[in-house]
Parts: sequence; C-alpha cells; structure tokens
Amino acid sequence: MTTAFASPSTYVQGKNLLDHAAEYIKPYGDHGLLLTDNNVWNLLGEKFYNTLNQDGLKIEHVEFNGESSPEEIARIQTIGEQSDAKFIIALGGGKTNDTTKAVGDQLKIPVVIAPTLASNDSPCTRLSVIYSENGEFLKYMFYDKNPDLVLVDTSVIAGAPVRFLIDGIADALSTNVEAQTIARARTTTLLPLKTQQTQAGLALAEKCEALLFQYTDAAVATAKARMVTPALDHIIEANILLSGVGAESSGLAAAHSFQNGLTALTGDVHKLTHGQKVAFGTLVNLVLEGASDERLTKYLKFEVDLGLPTTLRDLHLENASNADLMKVAELTTQTGETIHNMGFAVTADDVFQAIKAVDAFSRTYQGLA
Repeated sequence: MTTAFASPSTYVQGKNLLDHAAEYIKPYGDHGLLLTDNNVWNLLGEKFYNTLNQDGLKIEHVEFNGESSPEEIARIQTIGEQSDAKFIIALGGGKTNDTTKAVGDQLKIPVVIAPTLASNDSPCTRLSVIYSENGEFLKYMFYDKNPDLVLVDTSVIAGAPVRFLIDGIADALSTNVEAQTIARARTTTLLPLKTQQTQAGLALAEKCEALLFQYTDAAVATAKARMVTPALDHIIEANILLSGVGAESSGLAAAHSFQNGLTALTGDVHKLTHGQKVAFGTLVNLVLEGASDERLTKYLKFEVDLGLPTTLRDLHLENASNADLMKVAELTTQTGETIHNMGFAVTADDVFQAIKAVDAFSRTYQGLA
C-alpha cells in the first residue's frame, strides 16, 4: 500500500494579518504580482497593495477579469513573464485562487493565497477548476505542489456576509463523511498520485468535523456581528485548512459526485452554491452507505439548523420528474466520478433511490410529510 499526504508549505491565520503580511512573503522574493478583481480591489485590495509596497516589496497589481479560463491564465502569465515576477499573490475568492495557482504553476514561481472568504477550501489545494470565458466547466488542473503560503486574515473573513461562511461549513461537513467512506473502502484519495490515505489526512478530516459540531453556532453568531472570536477562528480553520487538506489527502466519494450530477439539469438549482449542493450530497452519501437513523439525523439536524438544502424543494427540484432525477443519478455515476470510491458498486438507480429517501426523511423530520 502506498499512501500520500499533501498540504500548503505554510499556513498562517490571524486577525488583521494583511497589515503585516510582507514579513511572510519576503522570503519568496522582492517583487511579484497581486491578482484581485475590481470589487476586492476597492474593498481592501488597494490598501493591501499599498501596505506591501510600503513594507519593502515591489508589487504589480493585475486586475482579475472574473473567470479562471485558459485565456485569463495565459494573459496573466505573460504579465508575469514580462515583469520577471518572483511570486504571485491571490486576494479574493475561489476563481481568483484557482487562476493564481495555474499562473504560478506555469511560471514555476511561489504561490501566495490570501482568501477573502471562508466559503470553500480552494486556498490550500493543489488543483484548479478551469472554465471557459463564458463560465462553462472545462476541466480540473492538478499541480505538482500545493500553494507555498496561505494567509488567512480572520478580520477580513468576519467582514464578509455570513452566508459565505455557512457555504464553507456545508462543504467542510462532507469532508469526514467522505473520508470515512474512503477509509472503509481503502480506495484512492483526491491527490493525482493514485495513493491511499495517511492516518494524518484522516485525522485532519475527523478534526474538521469535530470543530464544526463544537463551534458552528457560536461562529455563525459571531460572524453576523462581524466580530472575531476563538469560535470563529476554529470554524475558519475547519473550512479552509482542515477541509482542504483533509479532503485532498483523504478522498471524495458520493457527496461531491452528486453536486456534479446536478449539472444534468437546468434551472434554479444552479442558483445554489457549491456548498449548498454538497450539503444535500452529504446526506445522499450517508443513505448510500446505510447510515443509522441516529447518524443520519445528526447531520440532517445540523444542516436544517443552518438553513441548508435537505429536501427537493430546497434544491428547487420539487417539480422535477423521476426522469429528471434519474438524469442526475446517471451523471452522478458516470465513469470517473468519485462515487465509485464507495467500496461497493453504486448504480444510477441506487442514487435515484437515495435522493428520494433523503427528501422523504427530511420532510418527515421537519413535519412536512
């Protein structure tokens, strides 16, 4: 058995961290690129840019056009080549992070990620989701290493709308559910090395879940008040570091495949975020593995309390036909999907039955049946 574990070289988290970020960046060189979109630039990017330059770094600001596309990656790569950039910094959300990782990989320079949201675990992973210029999914890009430095300013995260934190919690909740599935099945992880779990990766996934159940209520209340407390610190770490490293080094199963399967349909379901779709997928994963009433209720209650989707109505699919749901199930089980890491054969009909079962269980639990 060959196992592998991957993580960022350095992860730093703290309040007002961007005010003295230069001390962490200087080991990578004295000049580089700062990639932000226009909104982030106006909110805090310009201040961050000025701080870095005042602290002795020579930073070139590059405005991100909004899509992690091959064309955008090539454009920024050219700018980096012309300026002989020694590093590249992302300040923003998931697509900014993904584009920065791709450019850093092409230029073979260090990558620094400074996320402005805790809505996903992209800051810590060694992959990017690549889209066309029109926003259509194209492919995943995998890299030889994870980001060199991740700087998480908790005051920035606390200043964002709380819905983004809840999205990250929803995504992080799937981490240990899928990791335990992989552990039982002894199948491969998300790393492009075709290796199995280390105990370290599994332990991080378990810790991620433990923090979510211990601190979510206090963290969400704190974020609504735009304050920073130890509870919020714990949830930010769970959403970004533990979820990212835990998922990558422990593997994905049915929860994320279901999220991908929803692309078989059009309509309002796609107004939901990645985390919201994965939340329902986590329950599908549990049903498929035969979770007990007690275990299934534990996760269902957690999601209901956060206002996450647990019924077909929540997914805007209350009027979806059985044929439509079967399309989702068929795409969920297409060749290459991570649902095939479950350790047993999963058919489209199995997924169809699980989708309907989650809906029925949730409606009964909430008194809606």
